[in-house]
Amino acid sequence: MERIKKRSVLGLFILVLLMIGCQSKFNFEKTDNGVTIYQDSLIINIEIVNESIIHIHKIKVGSEPSSIPDYVTVLEPQDVAWEVKENKDLLMISTAALNVFVDSEGLIKYQTKDKKILVSETKELTYINPNSTEGNKISQAFLAGDEALYGLGQFQSGIMNWKNVPIRLQQYNQEIAIPFLVSTKGYGIYWHNYSLTDINEPQNEIRFASTNKLKNKKKKKELSTTGEKENVAAYITTEKADKNIRETTFTPELTGEYTFMALSDNGGRMRGEIKVTINDDEIINYSTIWVPRRYSGKKYLEAGKAYKIVFKNTRAKIPGNLFYNKPDFNKTVFSSATGTAIDYYLVEGGNPGEVIAEFQQLTGKAPMFSKAAYGFWQCRERYHNQAELLENAREMRKREIPVDYIVQDWFYWPKKTKGPEWDKKKYPDPKAMVDELKELNMKLMVSVWPEVKNDPLVKKYDLDIIKSSNYIDIYDKKTSEQFYQMLSDSMFHIGVSSIWLDGTEPEGVNDTKVMTAVGPYEEVHNVYSLEVTRAMYEGRRKEFPNERVFNLTRSAYAGQQRYGATSWSGDVEASWEQFSEQISAGLNFTMTGVPYWTHDIGGFFRDSKSINPEFDSQYTNPEYIELLTRWFQFGTFSPIFRIHGYVSETEIWRYDDAFESTARKFIDLRYQLMPYIYSQAWQITNNSRQLMSPLVYHYPEDKNTWGIKDQLFFGESIMVGFVTEFKKREKEMYFPQGQWYNYWTNEKIEGGKTISIKAELNEIPMFIKAGSILPIGPKVQYATQKTDEPLKLKIYPGKDAEYTLYFDDNESYEYEKGDFSELKLTYSEANKELSIVKGNGEYINFEKNPMDFVVEMVGYKIQQKVSFNGSEIKVDF
Repeated sequence: MERIKKRSVLGLFILVLLMIGCQSKFNFEKTDNGVTIYQDSLIINIEIVNESIIHIHKIKVGSEPSSIPDYVTVLEPQDVAWEVKENKDLLMISTAALNVFVDSEGLIKYQTKDKKILVSETKELTYINPNSTEGNKISQAFLAGDEALYGLGQFQSGIMNWKNVPIRLQQYNQEIAIPFLVSTKGYGIYWHNYSLTDINEPQNEIRFASTNKLKNKKKKKELSTTGEKENVAAYITTEKADKNIRETTFTPELTGEYTFMALSDNGGRMRGEIKVTINDDEIINYSTIWVPRRYSGKKYLEAGKAYKIVFKNTRAKIPGNLFYNKPDFNKTVFSSATGTAIDYYLVEGGNPGEVIAEFQQLTGKAPMFSKAAYGFWQCRERYHNQAELLENAREMRKREIPVDYIVQDWFYWPKKTKGPEWDKKKYPDPKAMVDELKELNMKLMVSVWPEVKNDPLVKKYDLDIIKSSNYIDIYDKKTSEQFYQMLSDSMFHIGVSSIWLDGTEPEGVNDTKVMTAVGPYEEVHNVYSLEVTRAMYEGRRKEFPNERVFNLTRSAYAGQQRYGATSWSGDVEASWEQFSEQISAGLNFTMTGVPYWTHDIGGFFRDSKSINPEFDSQYTNPEYIELLTRWFQFGTFSPIFRIHGYVSETEIWRYDDAFESTARKFIDLRYQLMPYIYSQAWQITNNSRQLMSPLVYHYPEDKNTWGIKDQLFFGESIMVGFVTEFKKREKEMYFPQGQWYNYWTNEKIEGGKTISIKAELNEIPMFIKAGSILPIGPKVQYATQKTDEPLKLKIYPGKDAEYTLYFDDNESYEYEKGDFSELKLTYSEANKELSIVKGNGEYINFEKNPMDFVVEMVGYKIQQKVSFNGSEIKVDF
């Protein structure tokens, strides 16, 4: 009887709910972590991940959701307070950080708790067409406001602010696709789709009078090989193709910034120039090999004025197309090639740093690297045998050039193969080689590809290969684990420290319709690198739990930061233009929440002997040596400091004395900044901060910073500007509000303006923010070298300052268990006083092992020596 009563009450309750639903425009149900809205043809699921992260999933009624695993997100929905309310026009979901409004058409608007509009969806260019045979299948558009947008990965366009710019997100040598965008307004959007994705797909096309197809010419016979093409230059045909140059006149209807996208060959164009000029001003210019198929540019144009547009697309198999968006585009649009649902995450934060920190809550934090990883890396293409590698390693130590890593590039494997197997003729005893490097206090990194052209290895490790390629099916769990084991057997078991994971895009899957272990390759294309680094990280952490994982990879994806990997910018050429493009490429990359990035100092293709006609011999050409010098300076302030070059002997003594002297100066500076760098690495791991970031990361409300692409912050305190022009000895630098100190001279500058700064070839503009404490170590030969010299603490006055010095064993994961030590440094501007107190952790017993410091305040001649034994000390000036 009691059970019948309960059923009657429940039935009445359901009836009341149904009556309420009939009176509402919204047919919805509240779930444990959000709301599901049912429309006539669409189901919208709004999931509250935490107070600042909202997950949106929209799918047509009757469609099957994707079966592809979620490779990126790791944060389960949190138990946070939220509520839902409705009126006749809106459904409102509120958390402590956000208001989410859904209108009767299903469009969503996001607002902060203080009623500041972050971003809103729009119907225009939003669609779900999973059965379409042409074009993209999924698209979601947002209204763009008064904002600048950053992230999306790494591109060679030189563009810093992506607002309105059309871009293709496709993994490629030199380009990295990460579908996460950060706004100066304090939000980010992560587009959760692993297929090829267009951002702001252009809506208009420039028409050329001539669209004739190119003539097919017979190529000169290329040298043949049954193995890998060892000498890239020898396998690029020298046959001159039709120039494929077309021009037209374009008269814009509106005044403002037009954004362009050039489409080149769809069939794998390997080499040739692609250039778009408007009245002789280059807006798109690529000339390296292995270039992508879509290229972005932008230019301010005046309405009614006629402009001459020239489109040059040499060596392409199609004439190509040039598309554009008008200045009033004012949308941010994500459109993907495959999928059945719109799927994205909205991430809120008070500034870009907070947004990125929240995104790392969603996708995982970056672990610490060994301290050696932050030192100098000696790399070239390539050391040809064991004797040559060891000879150069010994010479580095003999010449007292600080270094921590030396790198073995490809072709250490037997002829006619490609895979992690040592050629015993060239490397008779690789373990002995590694052992000697350890005696020299150097670590070894070795290049390995997820492309195995070695039938015995494929059979031995039972590797599944993606059809139409030689690439392993990394999506298969067994293959993923065996791939790691293959590397470990040949590399880690002889003491190799790190793997250079080359070709992780991958570029060599010719048929994108083929199946992988989890579905069609085209649906998981962009996430390949993430899974390669996951396999390496999880395998090595399990097998060698006391050794931190560090790997280098040519591609990346959202979430890759949690797998102990750094990406680099690919096979870029040596030119002033491409050098300058590396800065914006790296800064946008770190704005995706993947903090570690690097590049080939000096460019990969360096001179005419390495497929770069820009320069003759790199060792004697004065312009190239100056370019190398400026690039080396940029490398000093990059997260990973690594020189490299194709068919090059990249050791710094190979060039003139002036370059070697300057290179030594900046290598020494890097190592003197190691306490600062390593402490900042702890902030990356512990608080999701950045080691390299654009000015807008710190000053998003200052519009003067929005387009700056030749300055950066190194950590929280150091601002650096880079010279990217030949023979330039001055640098125009913008200084945000506040006071800034010239690192070299201690001269103080008032901010809020642009100033011309001297920049001699052996120096670059380097400024410290007032209110900073900068720890500076002694000159050493490798990162963990022990020394009796005290650490210097330089105080840059003008504001109160705080800094956390960090210490651990430099190599293991014991820090995750609390085995580290922090020192909290606090400077009071009012009292002119520095306080040193013990922070978290017990790694160092300061009472038994006191730490000595020399404290210096910029502007004061007196230095004070102090010893910290665990009890608070104060230093007065």
